[in-house]
Amino acid sequence: MTNTSMCQTSSQLLASLLILAATSVASGEAAAAQQIPVTASPALEQAWQGYYTALDEMRRKMEATPRFQHNPQDRAKAYHTLMEMQAMAYNFVVAPRMTHPRIYKNLSWQTNIYTLGQNGPDFIYGNIFLDGAQIYRLTGRLGAVKLLLIQIFNGLEGDPGFKTTADYDLANMQVGAEGRFEIILGGPKRPGNWIPLDPKVGYQHVFIRRALADWSDDPGELEIARISAIERGHYDGDEFEEAAMAARIHRAENFIRYCTEVYNIGLYDMYLTGAKGERNRMSLLPGTVTSQVGSTFSNYAMAIFHLADDEALLIELPKVPDGVYWSFQTGDVWSRSLDFNERQTSINMAKAQVDADGGIRIVVSKQDPGVANWLDTAGRIEGTIVFRNYRAKTLAVPASRVAKLVELPAILPQGTAKVTPGERQAALNARRRGFRKLLGE
Repeated sequence: MTNTSMCQTSSQLLASLLILAATSVASGEAAAAQQIPVTASPALEQAWQGYYTALDEMRRKMEATPRFQHNPQDRAKAYHTLMEMQAMAYNFVVAPRMTHPRIYKNLSWQTNIYTLGQNGPDFIYGNIFLDGAQIYRLTGRLGAVKLLLIQIFNGLEGDPGFKTTADYDLANMQVGAEGRFEIILGGPKRPGNWIPLDPKVGYQHVFIRRALADWSDDPGELEIARISAIERGHYDGDEFEEAAMAARIHRAENFIRYCTEVYNIGLYDMYLTGAKGERNRMSLLPGTVTSQVGSTFSNYAMAIFHLADDEALLIELPKVPDGVYWSFQTGDVWSRSLDFNERQTSINMAKAQVDADGGIRIVVSKQDPGVANWLDTAGRIEGTIVFRNYRAKTLAVPASRVAKLVELPAILPQGTAKVTPGERQAALNARRRGFRKLLGE
């Protein structure tokens, strides 16, 4: 065979191999194209569909309320709330990891970002999600905190049968030098500061309230760590199994139902019912009557305000409350706190001015009346007022009445503390600085 013939044969063989390879690739792609694509498990897909079905159901419930139907001012915020509760559902239900528990602060109710249920601006809230079968150590330092409460639930908001199972006040526990303390959660009963957990609840919500009189004060310290031993990979199923994620999404669905039905719709209706259907009237709603997340150590008084631009609601107490912490705060009709960073929407025991007769008078209005004890409605025609009174010896239910703004000088006692526009602006600037210092953002 000549060299020329050999080259021709090699070229033919190479061409055949290339054709064969191309044919194989094409056949493989065709086979792959014919395969059924991988999808989520039926349980995971069902959980996903259930979540979005529930979300739209909650939208329709909010739209059906009279306040949505009759007040255009509240419609945009209804949708704001629908977005907010989804972010909270992720923060409360999906994001937390069980291997290394932590105290969630800015990602829960502490800020003016997540405010469903009308969080109090003076509280450093902490949300912890624990496995009731494990043992944990909570350590801290009080600092300038006036009140530290630990509330235990039998699961998470929205879980079937969700309720408060116990409420603890650090004042009833052992606290050492410089306000330092240690509390064991879970495991067998032991002497000292011990809080039981339910070993049958694998996702148990522990809720902490720390109250500060001033946002610039020392907030103290708080840390948690698991001290029971677990094998490496103990919670891997929670990370990777589709059934575990489906369970979390089902819990997220229940959580947004709870937020809508109990907070967004339920609290407004409860406040109005407590006042026998009257707006601008405070009524007593102690402890967990408001919701299971309400504190058993507080006596709350609430009202629905409804005010024209030239009107004010005058709230009166004959004497200073004897609670270790008390405050007034305004919110919107969906139980969201009004912006307490940019506006004076809250007053507590350290900021409220006492009148010469020993009483407290608060003015709620859209326009600033130049009174020190003013609560801003932030442009709202209608909204909520919450009076918190923790660890009080006597019940205090504020009286309230509507007056024209021009009538206030004649109604308020002589010597009522006033502020100039410059002084008001300085107070708002101080709020912003304290807010940034407390939250670190």
